[in-house]
Amino acid sequence: MNIIFLDFDGVMDTASYDMYLVRNGMSECDEKGRPVFDPKCIENLKHIIVATGADIVVTSDWKYIDSYKDLLEMWRQRGMPGFMIDTTPNVSNHRGDEIARWLNECKEDCNYVIIDDLDIANFNTDQLDKLVVVNPFYGLNENIAQQAIDIINKQNLKQ
Repeated sequence: MNIIFLDFDGVMDTASYDMYLVRNGMSECDEKGRPVFDPKCIENLKHIIVATGADIVVTSDWKYIDSYKDLLEMWRQRGMPGFMIDTTPNVSNHRGDEIARWLNECKEDCNYVIIDDLDIANFNTDQLDKLVVVNPFYGLNENIAQQAIDIINKQNLKQ
């Protein structure tokens, strides 16, 4: 199974798109107050999913506010690509520990990539070769998408 551990703020919700929305008098948030995602980031996520067949596990702090069911409904309403299969468990303030717990509880072998704007100190040492840190101004751009595809494909080749 291929997995994308996906953060939202700074990855899908970018500072550059927020500036665009404000400049054009549009809302930065949806009707529930959640930031809207950058369409370019959505397209780049779709590219990763099409290239790898990966499913999504949300690591974003949004999971502390919204339930998995609420996030899943948001995903559907926004017409987001792929399948959001889960969120990481709320067991730590350290994102790497939450990812490790999710992987330990998964019943299948997983190839994965982590896409986040957090510093590498927020992840476990054994995860760093699967981590792509994004610039929160631009988020999930074409370069990041290709890096993510390469990381997953490299793991698939080792099997």
